[in-house]
Amino acid sequence: MATIYDVAKESGFSLATVSNVLNGGPKPVRAETRERILATVRRLNYHPSAVARGLARRRTNTLGILFGVVEPSAVVLNAYSASVLQGVLTAASAAGYNVTHYTEPWKDAAHSAAAYRDRRTDGLIVVAPPTDSDLMPTLAALDLPLVAVSWPTDVVPVPAVDADDQHGARLAMEHLLGLGHTRVAHLMGHDCLLSARVRREVYEEVLWEKGITPRPGYLLPGHYSQESGYENGRRLLALPEPPTAVFAGNDEIAYGLIEAAREKGVAVPAQLSIVGVDDRPPSALMTPPLTTVRQPFFEIAEEATRLLLRRIAGDKVAPGTRLLPPSLIVRATTAPAPPRP
Repeated sequence: MATIYDVAKESGFSLATVSNVLNGGPKPVRAETRERILATVRRLNYHPSAVARGLARRRTNTLGILFGVVEPSAVVLNAYSASVLQGVLTAASAAGYNVTHYTEPWKDAAHSAAAYRDRRTDGLIVVAPPTDSDLMPTLAALDLPLVAVSWPTDVVPVPAVDADDQHGARLAMEHLLGLGHTRVAHLMGHDCLLSARVRREVYEEVLWEKGITPRPGYLLPGHYSQESGYENGRRLLALPEPPTAVFAGNDEIAYGLIEAAREKGVAVPAQLSIVGVDDRPPSALMTPPLTTVRQPFFEIAEEATRLLLRRIAGDKVAPGTRLLPPSLIVRATTAPAPPRP
């Protein structure tokens, strides 16, 4: 494969002159010189390296995206990560940028940081980074424009975008309590993620506000997965006094809980009301359709991309989280609390 050095040697001009012609440099070049160099380029079938040219001008017109806990192979299958990715791609394309998806999972600073120092991207969006990792402190210390989605900016102060999880969790809990439920459980997502922490705090806060003491057996840690919802759902329904309502950490947890209830012969919503979070596409199509808190994932990703582009352009973007409002979508998995026996 021909290099710029081959073009310089074959054409008889200096490397600086060849580079000036190929990069549209400011120095004037005679028409005969330009044509001779371009003819050599065509003859050698030389193609300039996009990465090298980007490094030379300190721009690659490429944004990076890294997902904190979603496996790389599942990004396009997971409704959350797929929606975020779609929003980033849309906003980046409109600005004339490409997007690189970093697929190697983060291990620690010593093993993983080098991949982000080589300037292959002009900036980076990190989606739902875990709070028990050195990922965000390490990336924030690099000379790289950085924006996060769903990150506690009091830990590492970077610009971030997220849904207003406090408001969303309150919508879910007040809906269930408004239907007369007092035995309300909560199935959590990944404990190392900001969203799981916020939803748990609001769950307990709203119960105390209504004069209801949270029951330890009704709060179960888990993961944002259908399997976690199923296993924890079986535990809840096996309690001597099972809940009549569950605030599920996300829709996938709710799917697993509904499966566990079906196996147990517990009718949804007559005996058990369920609220999820996200409003993933299957939620409106399942039987019964799921009541859930809709998260504006696409809009969150678009805003994160716009903030990153501003940082790349040199604008001062203050750290802190920009919150977008969720909304409650009431369907058929919630109903008034059943009468006590």
